Amino acid sequence: MIKFFKGTIENKYIDNIKSSFKNLPEDKYLKFVDKNFRNRRFAKVLFKENKFYKIKNTNFKQNKLQNRYLGGVRRQFQPINLKIINKINKIVLKNFVKILNSREMEFGYHQIRITCGENFIGYPVPEGWHKDGFDYVALINIASKNIEGGISRIRNSIKDNRGIDNYSCFLKSGEFLFFSDKEFYHFTDPIIISNSKSKGYRDTIVVTFKINKK
Repeated sequence: MIKFFKGTIENKYIDNIKSSFKNLPEDKYLKFVDKNFRNRRFAKVLFKENKFYKIKNTNFKQNKLQNRYLGGVRRQFQPINLKIINKINKIVLKNFVKILNSREMEFGYHQIRITCGENFIGYPVPEGWHKDGFDYVALINIASKNIEGGISRIRNSIKDNRGIDNYSCFLKSGEFLFFSDKEFYHFTDPIIISNSKSKGYRDTIVVTFKINKK
């Protein structure tokens, strides 16, 4: 079983997606915040017999063990534009499908922008250390600007919050971290601006992988 690895996606796939992050709606499910720091869209895709099929349902729900922040809440996000879905499909096909070697899988595409400013911090993972409840997860950095922090981390154990990272890195544009969601908890550090004259942002696509075993 694959545990984790870091990789890079070709620029031509990344450049085709960057501008679409400007049009993400605010995440209306954030709690206990004075400033909304997260914008996002969501899509579900079925991969079967070497073809991709968009799933109309854009509901997303995790249990309270997986997500202490919003567990048990059925969230419905605005869908990712179909053209962008097709571009993400190409990334998934080229970088992940072959290594998983499964004839049928279901993917969740989370398109997320985290922002920060002079008076507010951006939290990529407000729920803290967690698992998503799938087989694998890929964290793909599309772009980031004017930020400090944002280190992505995975751990086997988070007991008493004293765990040691199995791996950690700052993902640059086009880089990804792929890991077993069954094996690891994951977290990304909050982001702050590095230059107070402008806001900062971190654009990512999080892909969840559910392998349908038949």
